[in-house]
Amino acid sequence: MLENTIDASSFWQAAFEQTAAQDSRWCDSAAEEAFWQAYAPAYDERSPLAQHADVLVADVRALLCPDDRLLEIGPGTGAFTKRLAGYVDELVGVEPSPSMRAALWQGWDSDAAKRPSLWPYRWEETPACSVDVIFGCNAFYRMQDIAAALTKMHRCATRHVVLAQSIGEPYAAPLRVQYDGHERHRERAYALCDVLDEMGIAYRLRRYRLERGPGAWGDIALIDWQTRA
Repeated sequence: MLENTIDASSFWQAAFEQTAAQDSRWCDSAAEEAFWQAYAPAYDERSPLAQHADVLVADVRALLCPDDRLLEIGPGTGAFTKRLAGYVDELVGVEPSPSMRAALWQGWDSDAAKRPSLWPYRWEETPACSVDVIFGCNAFYRMQDIAAALTKMHRCATRHVVLAQSIGEPYAAPLRVQYDGHERHRERAYALCDVLDEMGIAYRLRRYRLERGPGAWGDIALIDWQTRA
């Protein structure tokens, strides 16, 4: 049973475990892939976040250098990938879903920036690597040990880590933990910041208001930090 006070990384893990008990996607890779197999073909139409995130994308691009090696965690169908690839020398995507990788290749313009390399791993399983910048958007929900995942990002990026996370339903359900008959909840973006605070990592948090569709608005956070002083 959880105590009334709980540290940030334990809160994240407890929320993961309690969600996984109700939703097999969180802990069953086959169930997760079955979901994406059905969802991937229409993903960009149903979730057109990257297409509307002009200010956020501009702020991410401002952190990149032309000779960078950029690693993107969870590129999915490549909506952000396409908008960033032309601003770096090399782009690697860590994407565990075969359906999402296939959708990315199918939608890649051969005349656009050179194709990224795609590694078929979850972030936690990715072999040790060294890149200049790590970027990820909304790709953290299946990371059970978030402190270990963030530590790995901090170690693998030689210059910068940049994370984007939608805020609020229906785009991102908050983390919820039940204990002592009460529920505690926290938006995912702020839960990520809580863990970074716990780890002693100084970061910058920016929040954007985006029109996610006709008449539908939502917020997204951009969390970034330098990995070398």
